[in-house]
Amino acid sequence: DLMGYYWNDHMNNTNWWPFMAVMMFIVLAALVLAALAFLRHYRPEHHANAPMNSPSSAIAILQERFARGELTEEEYRLRLKMLRDTPPS
Repeated sequence: DLMGYYWNDHMNNTNWWPFMAVMMFIVLAALVLAALAFLRHYRPEHHANAPMNSPSSAIAILQERFARGELTEEEYRLRLKMLRDTPPS
């Protein structure tokens, strides 16, 4: 019987399972790495310690801008005073 010969000699061969197991692991690892890269690329760029609407994070941003030279000393002091005088919401 030709069908029996084909089934028994070719379809029931178990020598390929280690290769398939390795390939499944590689595909799974690639999917996990792609998901991690996607999440890292699209996560919000803010400080994890403080919410963006808190005065302490606003002061930290103001200090960074002053340190980079984006603000004059007068602008820095004026904005710092405004932030400290504003009650938290």
